[in-house]
Amino acid sequence: MTAHELRTALEAQESDRALRRLPVRAGQTVHVPGGTPHSFGPATLVHEIEQTSDIQQHAMRWNMEHGSPVGDEESAANLDMLMRQVDLASRPEFTPGLRIAAGDGVERVFLTASRHFALERWTAGTAEPLRHAFATAQILTNVGAPVRVRSGAWSGEPGRAETVLLPAVLGEVEVTGPADVLLGYLPGLDRDVRAPLLAAGYALPVIRSLTAGAPSTRDGGGERDQAAG
Repeated sequence: MTAHELRTALEAQESDRALRRLPVRAGQTVHVPGGTPHSFGPATLVHEIEQTSDIQQHAMRWNMEHGSPVGDEESAANLDMLMRQVDLASRPEFTPGLRIAAGDGVERVFLTASRHFALERWTAGTAEPLRHAFATAQILTNVGAPVRVRSGAWSGEPGRAETVLLPAVLGEVEVTGPADVLLGYLPGLDRDVRAPLLAAGYALPVIRSLTAGAPSTRDGGGERDQAAG
């Protein structure tokens, strides 16, 4: 679309003119570069991890926080800012992730990774618990049945869709299977992403596919990079 076509469609709140529709299935991930207009359809539950930023532009005619209407003047100002940040060439696609074995019945899937964030999905059966060492804080979200989590001196049992923040000082986590959890974190790309994937036999071009759609090059100047799984 041209900038004029996009602006006209957003002013008319005609989403199907402004955005393409991508059918989504459970377990898929999409990396959304900064500057990409996007939305989530009804009856869709997403786990979203994103670059730290205080810049986000909205095209909606209501406030996301509480649903109150946005007036004409504020809406026009919002669209002015959005059009200054938009990347018309961005067309992100779903990525399947890169899988490696991490134990007996334990699988680690790198869903997306950039200098701003990484997101992994770990699953484990009953033969061996999930064990993971880490150097930066981890955001652990349980997407399966309740599981037993132990990290340092702490232990707990997060239920489905519950999240636990594991400070970096804890250094490791153990999850008793059967387990299906997401781990989000700020990576050292060479240490946390490239090294284990290269050791598992993946080539660098394949590893770079984790950020299909290409990460934003406008640090601090555009809408934040984010990923939804």
